[in-house]
Amino acid sequence: MREVLQLALASLREHPRRLLLTSLATIAAATLVVWVVSGYDALLKSHDEYAELSLGTYPLAIAPIDTSDPPSVPVLVATELEQDPAVAAVDRMWLLRTKLTPAAVQQKQAPSSLPAGTKKRPQIRSRYGGGPAATIPDIVLLATDSANAPFPMKSGEWLSRKEPLQVIIREDLAVRMDLAVGQQVYVGDDSTGATLTVAGIITVPVIRTAGGESMTPLRTPGSGQMFVTSQTAEQLTGSPAEISFLGISLKEATDIDGFRFGWAPRLSQFSTPVQFQRAIDIEEALDESATAENVKIQAFATTGISLIVASLVILCTLSMGVSERIRQYAVLRAVFMTRSQIALLIGLEGFFLGAIGFAGGVLLGQLLLWLTVTPAAEGLRYQGVLGVNCLALAACTTFGAALLASLIPAWRATRVRPVDAMSLSNQTRNARQWTWPLLPLGIILIALNPILTFLFPPGFGTQVFVSMAIGFVAMAIGFTLITPALVSLVDQQLGPLLSRLLHIDPKLLDSQLSSRTWRTSGAAISMAVGMSLFVAVHVWGMTMLDAFIPGNWAPDALLAFHPYGLPPEQADQVRQIDGVDPIRCEPIVVEQPRLLNDLTGSAERASVTRQDNVVIVGIDLQSAFASESPLFEFNWSSAERQQMAGKLNSDRACLVPDHFLEETGLQIGDSFQLVPPENPGTPVEYAIAGALHLPGWHWQTKQTGFRSRTHRAAAIVFADYDAVAEDFSLPTASYVWLSYNSPSADPPQIEKEASRLYSSVLNQPASAGRATEDKPGVQIMPVEGIRQQTRDAAAGWIWMLSQIPLISAAIACIGMLNMMLVSIRSRSWELGVIRAIGITRGSIVRAILAEGILIGIVACVISLGFGILAGWCGAGFAKYTSFFGGLSPTLIIPWAEILLGMALFLTVVTVAMLWPALKIGRTSPHLLMQQGRASF
Repeated sequence: MREVLQLALASLREHPRRLLLTSLATIAAATLVVWVVSGYDALLKSHDEYAELSLGTYPLAIAPIDTSDPPSVPVLVATELEQDPAVAAVDRMWLLRTKLTPAAVQQKQAPSSLPAGTKKRPQIRSRYGGGPAATIPDIVLLATDSANAPFPMKSGEWLSRKEPLQVIIREDLAVRMDLAVGQQVYVGDDSTGATLTVAGIITVPVIRTAGGESMTPLRTPGSGQMFVTSQTAEQLTGSPAEISFLGISLKEATDIDGFRFGWAPRLSQFSTPVQFQRAIDIEEALDESATAENVKIQAFATTGISLIVASLVILCTLSMGVSERIRQYAVLRAVFMTRSQIALLIGLEGFFLGAIGFAGGVLLGQLLLWLTVTPAAEGLRYQGVLGVNCLALAACTTFGAALLASLIPAWRATRVRPVDAMSLSNQTRNARQWTWPLLPLGIILIALNPILTFLFPPGFGTQVFVSMAIGFVAMAIGFTLITPALVSLVDQQLGPLLSRLLHIDPKLLDSQLSSRTWRTSGAAISMAVGMSLFVAVHVWGMTMLDAFIPGNWAPDALLAFHPYGLPPEQADQVRQIDGVDPIRCEPIVVEQPRLLNDLTGSAERASVTRQDNVVIVGIDLQSAFASESPLFEFNWSSAERQQMAGKLNSDRACLVPDHFLEETGLQIGDSFQLVPPENPGTPVEYAIAGALHLPGWHWQTKQTGFRSRTHRAAAIVFADYDAVAEDFSLPTASYVWLSYNSPSADPPQIEKEASRLYSSVLNQPASAGRATEDKPGVQIMPVEGIRQQTRDAAAGWIWMLSQIPLISAAIACIGMLNMMLVSIRSRSWELGVIRAIGITRGSIVRAILAEGILIGIVACVISLGFGILAGWCGAGFAKYTSFFGGLSPTLIIPWAEILLGMALFLTVVTVAMLWPALKIGRTSPHLLMQQGRASF
């Protein structure tokens, strides 16, 4: 064992530069893991701290066992607990969601000039164009009659039963809305809301990350953003108070564990089984939440990428060592070493490389965290500290890479026989022998993934993950098998072209890559790992995004008349505004009713298209879809347009997106029922007259404020204006959808003219751009602005996700540099002779650079093929795995971003090759011939 250890250390010391480069690559991979996983550890520690505080002053809480769709806690639970002599107080808590608006900007009574019955529509302000951020549509309200505040009061006083119209605001929410004690806010919808006075500001623990606020499915006092009395909550909702959970206060000297174990069997016997909730339960729920799972996935994905890159870099290093020491191993086998000792020797070399990478990565990662990490997110107080997960995954990356990388070289070394000391096999010939026969098998394996994704869709459940695993693993193996053929192809076809571009003799590049096929393939594959993921992220991201960008069907702009809308006859006057196409301009009414029946199966598995409600738009269907100059553009023939016009004659006809039919199983001609929000006892029915392909409808409805009741919708439905206005009590048009009459139309000028029209109708000033605190307004929302805003927001996230693959590709370049150094060293005598016969040092330098560029091109070709297929198949599988995957988008390849990334990658490759190229260029011919096969 001692001799083996000494030989392993001597082998590493024999090539100090190779050891340095491999160590740097492994350290960089470990540092990348430390950098990303430290955020996950910080989140877990913050969850631990939050869990200790989220119950507030209560040592225990009681809530339903079912957390997926929790029912109310039976009143009998609270009644029996109150009779226990160990209980000091049982506080009933009711959690519900509502809207919050400062009273100063709450909607006022409509002017008398509007038709009778006109009122302001409940709405979510448009996110486009900087609309008012005053109304927050999704606030967690906690109703309680507790005599004491569950958390410290920052200012003001706790709720008083003598003053029911009071509210306590969470500190961060008060800062966000600029609220103070004594101010008034409007809580709830128009029909059931009320104006409340802010009695105090309360400090509630919050965990915020880059992805937003961490949420737990468990009901705790820390879930509340506003606090009111039960009486106030009943007034806001128009229904009697319920019990979402109970806060339990115990008397002093009570044994909490004994109390809990004594009551636990009884709690499960109520009509709704309930259970105790402690800090540990809350921590576990947070650790399993969507936010934590996303960070966890990112951490493990980074570890996986770094593991692959580090193992490939170490593999190249060990393989080169084995190839160079074949005769040495044969002599050692002949003298005293067994096969197992030879394998142990290779394993120890890999272990030492992994140990160097782990130690260096942890130290460098900790240093970077100390220098650069700032309190970027409130609540994450441990970002600069390495946790258990961080160290474990860093060790997995480095030592795991060393283990994996040692397997093949160790197997090769153990195959060496003592007689091999007298001869060397022709490895080049053997490599070329297998290059082309592997190509058909590789192509078959590559084709397996799209076949499983699109020809034989897996459906929902575990089958989709099995198909994904088989498809992506087969595709990875397939691209590995075709890489030798790609090396030969690039060498033969692009080598001469690159020679001409760099003004070097083509013979200097002739078959340089093909003569070392396996070594070149290994370097290209190691670099292609990161670039493949880079391409896949962009293809997948842009393909998924395409379904959310409004397509060419969408008119040029939408005019919103907040908050009262316009009577239809006045809305028609928008046609006269300069810049508006009078033929392609239609007033609309919009509502977001619930489906009477859950046709999409949202209760079973909710997604972006599986919801229990739709957005319905009332519009002149004939003019908007079936006229000679329709507002909505579709590639219909005259016959198709006439056929559509006939189907739209019925006043109960409607048009739906094509995906709605797929999700619901409905067909053209079928009917479905909707529940009017303000008249739920009288459902209305519509018949499907046609299905439209409407890419981007989802984001169009989000950015324009069409989704006024809730933040999700299953589809946008177009129906007759009069029918929708009557069914949903909409006497005024809240929007006008229009197209421009020329490319030079000025949207701000149209908005200004529309505000003048709105002012004349209301007999009061109306602002252009947005509604203000004391007057209504008109806002124009060009569809191109929505498209650009969506693209810009998505592009930022996609580039952020692609940073780690790019960094890993740069790390892999170190492995390629190692390979090139060995390649140059093995040709020192040959290069010396070339220099001696008159080839200039500049030509040699350019030839070395060209070799590196050709290897980089091979990596780019592999990355392009694997990335496009992976992104395309990933978008296909997303239909069955992702919340946003139900829109069946078409393949989008963002060539600009991909080519930019590859240009950056080839630049890094070229820069990495400068050192060996310049070094060999500065060496004199006689020194090169003297070096021969000497080591660095």
